[in-house]
Amino acid sequence: MLSLLYLLAQGPSATEVGRVTAVAWPGQERLATALAEVADHATGFPGIGVGAGGAGALPDRPIRLILAPTRELYDSLTRGRLPLWSEGAAFPDAGTIVLLTDRPNDRPTTALRHELAHLALRWHVGRRAPLWFEEGYAAVAAQEWDRLDALRLNWQLARGVRMTLDDVDRSLRGAREDAQTGYALAATAVLLLQRWGGDRGLEPLLSNLAQAGSFDAALRDTYHITAGDFEDRWQRDVASRYGWLTWAGAMGFFWLAIGAILAALVGLRRRRDRAKRAALDAEETEMLDDLGINE
Repeated sequence: MLSLLYLLAQGPSATEVGRVTAVAWPGQERLATALAEVADHATGFPGIGVGAGGAGALPDRPIRLILAPTRELYDSLTRGRLPLWSEGAAFPDAGTIVLLTDRPNDRPTTALRHELAHLALRWHVGRRAPLWFEEGYAAVAAQEWDRLDALRLNWQLARGVRMTLDDVDRSLRGAREDAQTGYALAATAVLLLQRWGGDRGLEPLLSNLAQAGSFDAALRDTYHITAGDFEDRWQRDVASRYGWLTWAGAMGFFWLAIGAILAALVGLRRRRDRAKRAALDAEETEMLDDLGINE
């Protein structure tokens, strides 16, 4: 609590970079400027704007970026509404992003891009989408592919447990480990929709989502399927990509790597043992020669 009071007493400073106003407390001004430059020039958001695959830039609106150097300040700024594992928050209606920067070297640009994607999606579509789609979109836009790598070792998926999209939403609101799985599964759902869009990626879906009355209606207009149909196809896609064969392959590679390391260590130990035995034999021979026993 004292650290929060101290920071509040010190007060933040604001730096403007293009349309981005970066707010930081003493000691993080340079980081704020660097992140503001990233935010001001951010492009490549799937399905937004004109270009290859429909990847474009954020709508031209002002952005406020706030860096919170402590967890206490972060919780205060986000009004304590987010889980303890949260390190970034986006408020599209206010055009504001809050980042926890108590570890400023721990991939702040990835976290920033994730939150910028939330702004880009909401500003482009103009309404809320299902939680799994919003978080999956942000994970894809931030290229958080390490989340997908973790799915290859997920034992629940390997043994055939099928999660619904409602389950994914609940996971995203749960404990850290559950949320990590939820983010990864949400990303797989968005990637499937992106593949169905072909060269245009998510652009047709997002365009229809801005006009349709619901996400289900946008799915019907874009892919001619219902939300239930999509969930069934997504579950089959996840099972084919992260089922027991994938898990076995990933675990096989893991144990193969462990085996190779152990084999190398055993070989090194044997070489050292042979060298020690040779040295001892030479020493013994020399001692026997000195005693005249070998003569």
